[in-house]
Amino acid sequence: MNHYEVYNNLKLFCLIGMVSLFTFSCEDDRILDPLEESIEMWVNGSEFNVREYYESITTYGAAVTQDDGSIKKIFVLHFQREDGRVTPEKEHYALIMYDNNGQDNGQLIDTKLYLGGTQMDSLLLQTTSGRITLEIVGLSDFTEFAQASIQKYEDGKVSGIADGYFFNPYRNEMQHGIIIFDNLEVGTDPEATFYQGVY
Repeated sequence: MNHYEVYNNLKLFCLIGMVSLFTFSCEDDRILDPLEESIEMWVNGSEFNVREYYESITTYGAAVTQDDGSIKKIFVLHFQREDGRVTPEKEHYALIMYDNNGQDNGQLIDTKLYLGGTQMDSLLLQTTSGRITLEIVGLSDFTEFAQASIQKYEDGKVSGIADGYFFNPYRNEMQHGIIIFDNLEVGTDPEATFYQGVY
């Protein structure tokens, strides 16, 4: 290696060192954009625009210490066809996740797996205390199989996914629904749903 090659290598080394020093010493003063709230839904494989079809979309979350010291948690994502007061008489759809053995962590719902439905394998149900049901209207609907995951709960906002088969009495058919939701503010107003005392 001659003097020119040594000199060029030394220049390259110094240049890389200066760039690295500059990179690590500079502060990033960018303002982070707030995370956008989103809800996506598919029914029987077709995308369904929830914001166009439902006039009212509300959330409800709660964590309550029960008599035996365990913590019961619930999260409801409630869609109602008509705006106004949330009532069972109006056409609606609700995704309900609940847990009778929640973590004592100050969160309204835990990040975990939620399972449910009349056809869900009993051995699978033993793997988690999280439960899920999909509700449309009263006793004439039922969930055959459902699974969901709360993937993130941070600063009162929740993200997750749910997938299930349920009977829709408005269409008189079994339907397959998938919901993906991101950064939804978890409300605490019990008027946002009528399922807060059911599960």
